[in-house]
Amino acid sequence: MNEEWRRLAELIQRRTSFVVVSHKNPDGDAIGSSLAMGRILRKKGKQVEIFNATPIPGNFAFLPDADLIKPLKKGGCEVLIALDCADFQRTGFSNSVREEIDVVVNIDHHGTNTHFGDINIVDSNAAAVGCLVWQFVKYIDFPVDKNLATQIYAAILTDTGSFRYLSTTPKVLRTAAEILECGVNPWHIASNIYEERRFGTLKLLGFALSTLETYCDGKLALMCVTREMYKKTNTQTKSTEGFVNFARAVKGSEVGVLLREDEPSFFKISIRSKGSVDVSRMAVMFGGGGHKNASGCEISGSLNEVKEKVVWAFSKINDGRYSSHR
Repeated sequence: MNEEWRRLAELIQRRTSFVVVSHKNPDGDAIGSSLAMGRILRKKGKQVEIFNATPIPGNFAFLPDADLIKPLKKGGCEVLIALDCADFQRTGFSNSVREEIDVVVNIDHHGTNTHFGDINIVDSNAAAVGCLVWQFVKYIDFPVDKNLATQIYAAILTDTGSFRYLSTTPKVLRTAAEILECGVNPWHIASNIYEERRFGTLKLLGFALSTLETYCDGKLALMCVTREMYKKTNTQTKSTEGFVNFARAVKGSEVGVLLREDEPSFFKISIRSKGSVDVSRMAVMFGGGGHKNASGCEISGSLNEVKEKVVWAFSKINDGRYSSHR
């Protein structure tokens, strides 16, 4: 890993213009890591643009520099740093744009990563990409201010499920402690992310919870968000951040799934496991990917058709041990 950090440090030293991007529908790790990398580059006197193909959820707007994340701009660039993207398509850029970019840096922690970069810093054992950015900070002995520490802490906090997931190792907690020593206010970060929800978002959650149902002898819990629900609550897709965790919370379930209708008859599927089931195997069946405990994909079809496909995939990875009925 040190060799790759060295190559990145030398690249930053040589080049002047950078684009930082994370995956569309960004989560806290993608957002915090992008902001942190952008801040490091700016402090080094570089020209930096931070893009995302979709708007960030409102509960992350409090993060320092969050207003610098702009809608994705098509076209090549000198250096692209992609964070938390298992493959190049997750950035929102097309393959033709890839050919216009001088150097692509791929920093990620997904086991399904395709190593699409010219420099690949990929560690599936890292609890969050924020942990990798922190490693880089330490490697180059970069001076950490409170804003940078806040961005990285938010990335790690969210991707470890507030330090609840199996990825929460002693090393992760030591990293968090180091970051807190930089003046981070953990309550300020946690309260903004988890306890500041717009009224419409909570109404949307109510509609979604009303769709909650279980399949496969109660081992699979599904809930849905439709375009009609967005209209009724004056919300958007970014308002669903964290909803899938309510499906996973069903007692007796092993996997929770959120079916989110982003376009008519086109669903974004978020899949979360309590640990015993590798849900990346489900996502891969539909061209997606991710981690053992958190993955995603996209499926076209009516709501009932998409439900049937998800239930089928769960049954498939469990060798048909469970009945597909509710």
